[in-house]
Amino acid sequence: MTTGASRQRMSMAGAGLDRNLDLPLYQQVATHLRNQILDGRLRAGTRLLGSRQLAAELGCSRAIVLTAFDLLYSEGYLQSVPRGGVEVAAVARPSGSMVPAMDAGAADEWLSQRWRAVLKTQYDFDLSSPFSPGAPDVSLFPFDVWSRLLRQVWANPPKAASSNMSPLGWQPLREATAEYLGAVRGLLCRAEEVAVTTASSGALDLCCRMLLDPGDEVWVEEPGFIEARWSLKAAGAKLVPVPVDDKGLCVAEGIRRAPKAKLAVVTPSHQFPLGVTMGLERRQELLEWMNGHGGWIIEDDYNSEFRHRDSMTASLKSLDRSGRVIYLGTFSKVMLPSLRIGYLVASPRFVEAFGRGRARIDVHTAGTAQLALVEFLRQGHLLRYLRRMRATYAERREAVLAALRQLLPDELEIPPDPAGLHLTALFKPSLAERVSDRDVSQRSRAVNNFVQPLSQCYLGVPDRQGLLIGYGQLKAEEALPRLSSVAAIIQDAQHLAH
Repeated sequence: MTTGASRQRMSMAGAGLDRNLDLPLYQQVATHLRNQILDGRLRAGTRLLGSRQLAAELGCSRAIVLTAFDLLYSEGYLQSVPRGGVEVAAVARPSGSMVPAMDAGAADEWLSQRWRAVLKTQYDFDLSSPFSPGAPDVSLFPFDVWSRLLRQVWANPPKAASSNMSPLGWQPLREATAEYLGAVRGLLCRAEEVAVTTASSGALDLCCRMLLDPGDEVWVEEPGFIEARWSLKAAGAKLVPVPVDDKGLCVAEGIRRAPKAKLAVVTPSHQFPLGVTMGLERRQELLEWMNGHGGWIIEDDYNSEFRHRDSMTASLKSLDRSGRVIYLGTFSKVMLPSLRIGYLVASPRFVEAFGRGRARIDVHTAGTAQLALVEFLRQGHLLRYLRRMRATYAERREAVLAALRQLLPDELEIPPDPAGLHLTALFKPSLAERVSDRDVSQRSRAVNNFVQPLSQCYLGVPDRQGLLIGYGQLKAEEALPRLSSVAAIIQDAQHLAH
């Protein structure tokens, strides 16, 4: 501390108060002083002007300054001196010499290694693009019906729904979801096997935390769904890429690479991104292997409601006899992405443990929409909407296929894709040797027709090139003109490669 003769009085001229902020004025004064003390600009022993003078400089009442002083007295930043003066107390300031500042050093070095791995994952997407895979056309959703149901819920909500709900979801919605899955997917289950989740991504995240310890091996499809890998990495899993062919996941290769994997995350009914369906022999092989060593399978059944053929492939869960398959689905993709309501189906024992764990993390999914969704399901609105949208999306899919056959008949291969809201156009070997799908993707953004590259869906070195073409938001008459610009990019890239 300096001697009294050398002390300098501190004013607050120029500090300024903002009366438009929610922060009270006395806290603004206290925050300004506190920051200057911690930054070393106000050293111990610095004498402050009197409260009347500071109030005059700041243009506020003396009571505001005195309240700020009282707060800083209680925190130990200020102290009284003889004859009623106020000075800065001796405060131990954070050194900063042992730990680098947040914005110094390597990017995100203060994050855990798991989260750094998640954030480093490169993923290029554009939800506003008409070719965004998996994005539904929300303009066709029956908002009049949905808003009426929401108003009814708010007008007279059940008492049990006005406070915290069960972490497993509103019981009537669990029952309605079980009925819905039986009607739409042929998946026979009971309400006690269903948990309502925050979309399928929330279910996957919590399942990963429940089942995995850091370092546990997990099979993931190659190429596969990038978003699923983020939850797995955040749980500390060791990802084992398992190739996919025209029959789905190559189970024998997965066994060769990681014979004791704790978990397999698969999309058997509509593999993302290739769209193939896992054959029955592979499904049985996968179940037998997992049952043999006590592993788990997460079945992501995204977009299976939108079938473009009459046949419906049974879910993997319907073949499960040991309770080792956890089935994930969502209402968000078939209704509104912002709805964020999904579900899982698993053995009652797993569901009960899931609920106990969830109660300690995020409690439950938002309640009001759950109540409205029950009526949306039970009154048949969702089934009618699905029938209408299946026809719409089938028409758009055919328009995309026709355009690709017309524009790039010799450059692309389109695998059979019986469901969903996207298709994958594979580059034939002659094109893949000359053109990069990432380059085509980047250039498509410049003409407002962004298409995702297939190669970014690989963990390892991609063995195929292609483009993921979503058609959920693409009107049939827009397919040819928009894809013409993408075709022109591919053709220009071929000419440059010669």
